[in-house]
Amino acid sequence: MHQYNDNVLQIHIDITIHYTRFAVFTLQYSIFMEDFNLSGKRALVIGGTSGIGFALSSLLAEAGAAVSLAGRHMPVADFAFSYLPCDFAHNGVAELGRPDFAAELESCELVAVCYGPFVQKPVHETTPEDWLAVSCLDYALPGIVVSAVLPQMMQRGEGSILLFGGTRSENVRVCRTNAAYHGAKTALSVLVKSVAAEYGRYNITCNAVLPGFTRYAPKGYELSPETVARGGLFLLSRREMNGILLPVDRGWAPA
Repeated sequence: MHQYNDNVLQIHIDITIHYTRFAVFTLQYSIFMEDFNLSGKRALVIGGTSGIGFALSSLLAEAGAAVSLAGRHMPVADFAFSYLPCDFAHNGVAELGRPDFAAELESCELVAVCYGPFVQKPVHETTPEDWLAVSCLDYALPGIVVSAVLPQMMQRGEGSILLFGGTRSENVRVCRTNAAYHGAKTALSVLVKSVAAEYGRYNITCNAVLPGFTRYAPKGYELSPETVARGGLFLLSRREMNGILLPVDRGWAPA
């Protein structure tokens, strides 16, 4: 009988500990999200319908922002959003000239460009089409978006821009199998630093996340899209962070 009572008591203790830990986690998460209160803000996430972009969109919505997603396929989501169908792979930057897209660029207070094709080929195998696609979609597309949103952000007196570089693209380095892609992503670092320096006086921030591997990762360096997206949310919501190139890569370094 005593053994039975001892077992019941231990079960009660275990349950209490479990729920206490859950309550502490819930409280910590609530405090965490309060630090990123974006209520009333309009956010546009280009490439926001899958992967890192979709994870970022979810976090922005949870932080209170009204989110518009631009991408090829409408996602199934548990948060409210507006959807802009687009296909940059086939139509290029011409998508940005559509009236509905232009209206979003003129009204958003937060903008993130998560889209950008990855090309992994040695230089002697990189085709003219590859070079044009990478330069257009990995560099010109973010640049055109930034140029489009800056005037309305300057007039408003605030705005936040988030771009996505490549793994360790904050510095010029040797890339044996993806020089075209990495070159475009390294160029984004110049854009980020330039916009931050010139437009910070208008209370506009421009930062970039440099993500590690969410697929095909070297052992020990796997990342979830949600992990990378949390870095993006941090940069979009902190006014004091400007011109930051934030690696989120578990410390990976090229051999």
